[in-house]
Amino acid sequence: GKMIPVSFKRAPDATVTMDEGALLAGARDMADKINGVRHWPPQYRDAFRGMKEIVFFEGTITVNTHPISRSCCDEDDAVFYWESSEFNQNSDADVRANTFFHDCWHVVQFQRSGRFAANEDERLEREVDAVGEQIEVARLLGCSDHEVTHLEAFRTNHGAIVARLAEGLERMFHRAGTRQ
Repeated sequence: GKMIPVSFKRAPDATVTMDEGALLAGARDMADKINGVRHWPPQYRDAFRGMKEIVFFEGTITVNTHPISRSCCDEDDAVFYWESSEFNQNSDADVRANTFFHDCWHVVQFQRSGRFAANEDERLEREVDAVGEQIEVARLLGCSDHEVTHLEAFRTNHGAIVARLAEGLERMFHRAGTRQ
């Protein structure tokens, strides 16, 4: 129900050439999957609508002075930076849609609190919360039992969550509620 702009960034250190046409087609399939759900609970519908842009990228790009090399969300600007290689790892529109939702939920968390996570414990809490909401969305999207089970296992594996939070980000986010 909302147009979300898509753009592309290829860093000088990128080793993969993005197929922009294929990425746009995949994003359209994902949007069709999201729009195909007849009755979204309002909080999920609004979360999807809260994202302002998707930026597909390869290599290490700079976001607000911070280098990133893996998918992440700039929560206050509501921009999802999606590594094209990660997007292409799974061609299922439902998996892409629930992955996208996860970061849409981080925008909701930021807007509700009015700030970034104050510390690593709060970052973990927000991640666990986002995965929990993602599980519900995955079910509404018709994701496989295997996908839902994977998300449920990840949600309870705090060590894996902490490792993922640290992966590919130069501490872009959130100590004492501010950017570093």
